[in-house]
Amino acid sequence: MSVEKSGESSAREPWKVCRGPANWFTFRCPDGIEVRQDQTVLEFLWRSPVPGMTAQSGLVTGLRALLSVVAWWDETELPAGQPATVSAGPDPALLFPRVSSVRVQRPLHMSLPNEVWSGQSCRPTTGGWLARLLSRGRSYSWRLWVFRKGRLTIVATTQSTDGQALSREQILICERLLMTMEVAEVPAWPPDVFQKNVLALARQHYPLLHATARGFALRLGRTEIALSNLYRMYLQRPQDFRRIVLPGLTSMVRLQELGPEQLTPEFQAVQSRILPMLSPEDESCSDGRVRQPWVGGLSIGYVIDEDDSYRYVQDGMLNDWGVSVDELHDASLQNLRMWSEDHPLEVTVVGSEEQPRMLMPVRPDAYNCSRVLDPGFHARLRSMFGAQLVLGMPNRDFFVAVSIRQPELIQHVRDRVDADFQTMHHPLTRRLLLLSPDGVSEFQDAPELE
Repeated sequence: MSVEKSGESSAREPWKVCRGPANWFTFRCPDGIEVRQDQTVLEFLWRSPVPGMTAQSGLVTGLRALLSVVAWWDETELPAGQPATVSAGPDPALLFPRVSSVRVQRPLHMSLPNEVWSGQSCRPTTGGWLARLLSRGRSYSWRLWVFRKGRLTIVATTQSTDGQALSREQILICERLLMTMEVAEVPAWPPDVFQKNVLALARQHYPLLHATARGFALRLGRTEIALSNLYRMYLQRPQDFRRIVLPGLTSMVRLQELGPEQLTPEFQAVQSRILPMLSPEDESCSDGRVRQPWVGGLSIGYVIDEDDSYRYVQDGMLNDWGVSVDELHDASLQNLRMWSEDHPLEVTVVGSEEQPRMLMPVRPDAYNCSRVLDPGFHARLRSMFGAQLVLGMPNRDFFVAVSIRQPELIQHVRDRVDADFQTMHHPLTRRLLLLSPDGVSEFQDAPELE
């Protein structure tokens, strides 16, 4: 391994970065505010004081919603010449039913165009008809922000507790969060729009092959490809849609041009080019590839390395070759060691040579994480970090090794691995692994140091 030194850095930045769906936008957020996210909603939670209570009361409050953010992509066909920025804003009455008052507020002072409203709504009263007749309902205050860029609309909302007005503190915190928002220069398409454009590109370049979409996959002629990895690559560089997708389509066409001798070659012809490849254990595969379980929710597959691509070894090939999985595995590890000698790993090390804190590859490579299967590679890492170290492998091309003696850095790496696993192409695992004299296992809690 060749080493590129890096200076000391803080294990935690004071403000964390939160990403919206499809990398459409980012927020910067203090660590004191918790962020929860699903596929459509980004929710910020905080510990707010209970109205009427003081800090001297000793009351400990739980987390409550501070700000909710939702975004959507509008694919409505517009008349020729009409810009895509004229979509109507959401009706406050749909977000806050039984609106009693609405006021237009001054927009936030930021480069992204925005509109702001505040208002009062009344929550429906529960109970029988007499209770509903006598009750005036429970009123609450709310504020609504709307941001637009092209076909993308982002809506943020906050509201008070029942019977209370929105505090100035709550509004200021929301405004501070929203003013950190940055929208992607080229917002990526959502998955269904991406698939539609991949299908159109396939039909444009290969009109003689029948192209159809099903699930989140594309079938071109006799070959089918899952689009999840291409989509993850596209999310990182949406301006390079054609550069990302066309090579994948070309590979599909090339596979259909191969004859039986190329599709199922003799074992001796490809033995020296078989390498191991890690993948998620729960990844659905319909091509019958050879896999065996490993650790940390991962499995080991085997590929035949080509000049600019690879293809998986399938069960039918093993049957034709008369080779067992163990023999295939041993051959792949031997080839991996020879490949590693021809492709030495360049790494960046955080810390000093005497006390390294963290290590990561300089450049991504399809076989970077496969190196972790080689016991010889374990020995080189342990010679740097000591008997035990922690590994994070969010995707196929990248890993990070962390000293077991850096618990705060390990937690930071855990957070980054979890985030990268959700966004990087060819994801592997969000779990951390422990490398020790006994081999590789899943990392749980920091073991006692000798």
